[in-house]
Amino acid sequence: MKRKISHSITAWLPAVILLTALLACNVSQAVAPVTEVSGQNDLPTLEVGQIPPTTEPAQPENTQTPTTEPIVHALVPGEPPASFLSEVTDRDTSAFASQHRAGGGENFTVNLYERPFNANTMDTYFPDLDITRARLLRDSQWIYVDIRLVGQNPSGGMPGDYGVELDLNVDGRGNILLMAAKPGASWSTDGVHVWQDGNLDVGTAHPIQSDAPLNGDGYETLVFDQGIGSDPDTAWARISPSDPNSVQLAFKRTLINDDGNFTWGAWAMNDSILNPAWFDYDDHFTIAEAGSPLSESTQYYPLKAFAEVDNTCRWAVGFTPTGSEPGVCPIPPTPSPTTITGLVWQDFNDNEVFNSPQDYGYSGVSVRVRTGNCGSPGGIFATVLTNSSGNYSVTVSPGTYCVDVPIMPPDANRSSGPVSVTVNAGETGRADVRFWYFLF
Repeated sequence: MKRKISHSITAWLPAVILLTALLACNVSQAVAPVTEVSGQNDLPTLEVGQIPPTTEPAQPENTQTPTTEPIVHALVPGEPPASFLSEVTDRDTSAFASQHRAGGGENFTVNLYERPFNANTMDTYFPDLDITRARLLRDSQWIYVDIRLVGQNPSGGMPGDYGVELDLNVDGRGNILLMAAKPGASWSTDGVHVWQDGNLDVGTAHPIQSDAPLNGDGYETLVFDQGIGSDPDTAWARISPSDPNSVQLAFKRTLINDDGNFTWGAWAMNDSILNPAWFDYDDHFTIAEAGSPLSESTQYYPLKAFAEVDNTCRWAVGFTPTGSEPGVCPIPPTPSPTTITGLVWQDFNDNEVFNSPQDYGYSGVSVRVRTGNCGSPGGIFATVLTNSSGNYSVTVSPGTYCVDVPIMPPDANRSSGPVSVTVNAGETGRADVRFWYFLF
């Protein structure tokens, strides 16, 4: 009997081993992580007012496979280019720090914050969380973001989280969030994380605008975790070697599929407030919960649950914004052009005033307009001829110009000299520049 049972087990053993191997293979394929980051062409667009699927906020899912192997980097960023593609400026709040308030730059209802203070008392100001300017630069492989702060932390260094948010569809919903914690003196991936919003619920029903208390899961997918990801060289950070008050970020152009048209904005915040699942913050907090840094906002002042954070408005890369893009910085109105007009005439009674019945205008006289002051004029901006009455007109932009008549009429013995004209930004109207000639 024992010999028969033993023979039966031996007969089935190869089949059992084969089945076990097949099941193991299937399980391995089912848990393979997805780490690709979609670019602009892969991102669907939600209509304004359409509420995307929402879930309770949670810390983003980490799709990266844990590893005990050392991270080997093949490519490290170099120095950013000398010229920048895009720049935003932000309010410097240091002048109001002693008054425990912000002097402006805050508009909670449109996702714009100026909160480099502690909560409740606002008696501690953080210069390392107060952005004054951010620039975006690009070379053949990298996109750089240089974030300038008012200063370093009083205890030294930049202990906060600093980052950039990218809106690849220019629809107001951020698609990529890159944040770097406690950057050091050299390029490093330590503390650098990149998240993606795969289900497009950042901004919930109305991008940029406050929809609290509607909650989604924000940036739900961690695609780069301090060197762990599909490309260990994806994103880096450091303190600028030439400016200790600036944090520099660098990420590969492949992170956004080399998208050439997008908007972006910079962030600085305390690590305790950073939660990618809470973006946009004005959807997660109500203003009553968040508080306000503006003392004139008596109903909500001071800061409460949402403090120690600053961000910028967004600006464009690859196109000229019109001002209608959600979250874009305000665009100042184009100043109306100023017209320099004048008259070239014969001054019959030699009083340098066009008032004598014998005074008359010269036609066909060339009037020259050069850039700069007449003391050191530059290139020719325009040359025009006087009309049959001796009048001329030139439309100019703000700046300083030198207006003159380079060649006197043949019968003129003496004339007025060149005139400097300064046109201020926003100035409208006409500048009347007249030239006279006296005949003996």
